[in-house]
Amino acid sequence: MNAIIFPGQGAQYVGMGKSLYDNFSSARSIFDRADEVAGFELSKKCFQGPEEDLKDTSVQQLAILVVSLAAYEVFKDKGNDVGYLSGLSLGEYSCLYAAGVLGVDDVVALVRERAKAMAYAASINPATMFAVMGIDRALLKKKANELSFYIANINSPTQTVISLKKESSSQIKEALESAGARVIELSVSGGFHSPFMQPAKDRLEKVLAGLNFKDASIPIVSNVTASSHTNKDEIKANLAEQLVSSVLWCDCANFIRDKGAENFFEVGPSKVLKGLMRKIDSKVKVVNVEKKEDFEQL
Repeated sequence: MNAIIFPGQGAQYVGMGKSLYDNFSSARSIFDRADEVAGFELSKKCFQGPEEDLKDTSVQQLAILVVSLAAYEVFKDKGNDVGYLSGLSLGEYSCLYAAGVLGVDDVVALVRERAKAMAYAASINPATMFAVMGIDRALLKKKANELSFYIANINSPTQTVISLKKESSSQIKEALESAGARVIELSVSGGFHSPFMQPAKDRLEKVLAGLNFKDASIPIVSNVTASSHTNKDEIKANLAEQLVSSVLWCDCANFIRDKGAENFFEVGPSKVLKGLMRKIDSKVKVVNVEKKEDFEQL
């Protein structure tokens, strides 16, 4: 049994998706449609940059989404049997299209509003994020209570990301390093996947309420619950909750593996998830599919 995993923010690079656009008509139609819905030349940003534009949350989220959807269009034509879908944060929105929950127009419009909502919340609640390595998960939870920060992403057994107030960053960094952790501040605009994003959740819930979701044709493993869902109402609720809750990526990957997935296909730009999967379970096979040559080797 196969599983598809979709990348999230941070997977972008200038030139992504160009090979898909040039070689596959099904992918080209996704880019062309997304350009119309987004209201600007999103495909041009993917292919030509500049890099600074791709770092902008409002562009970055849409750019990674459209490359992932275009790659999926080509992948599904190969007739691979897929038992589960999942995605890291933003990647969960690519699952909506792959599972037939929403069409391309609605997914692009939804992610556009999600990016706006997150930028709005970040402007209200100034916060940042740290990648924390080399500290036990239980100890980090204890430190979160003591130092008032939030566990945002559990990416692998050795890598966790936390969200914290900007004003507390020096104090928290020092405390975690004293406990034996390696701490790196991330270049982000806000404290995502934490209560700092409550204003974004409030906005997104209104957008979600106006969309006609369908039940998923392939189970989607949620970042919030680390279990699978096909019910449209559960999927909708999980997407809103994801903004303010921890992304349990490590648990999602383990869930899919334990359900019998033998091959994980990372569909979309970069190889971020492949790297994380090596840390979660080095025995699991992960194949990246994004460029023409990737599909030729399937």
